[in-house]
Amino acid sequence: MNQPRTYTRGMQRWWLRRPSYRFYLLREGTSVVIALYGLFLLAGMAALAVGPGAFETWRGLLFSPLSWLLHLVVLAAFTFHAWTWFKVLPLTVPPVKTRRFPRGFTDATLNRVALWAWGVVSLVILVAAMRGLQ
Repeated sequence: MNQPRTYTRGMQRWWLRRPSYRFYLLREGTSVVIALYGLFLLAGMAALAVGPGAFETWRGLLFSPLSWLLHLVVLAAFTFHAWTWFKVLPLTVPPVKTRRFPRGFTDATLNRVALWAWGVVSLVILVAAMRGLQ
């Protein structure tokens, strides 16, 4: 007797079909990088709890060339993640019927303002942290 054949749709490389899918998966991949960096910082806190020797060893790792390279990769991931977050966020918010912004103040303008604010705050934190290391 003939068995009914069901259609099984192929799922191989579905994310390669559209640039928006690749962009989405790249953004989600940066979340993994950010989570791993959080674990790295948590290891630093654990080393601080163990004692000054362990913390100085952990701090010594921060000044290796490999660490500098990894920190640049993490910075790029953070920047890309924040940029895409600010780009996607207005799409998820329901439209508000009242006009609270002046005419000509578009979503792109709001994104630029948010990114500049993020950059300025990050720069202030970086400068403060660098002054604390000296």
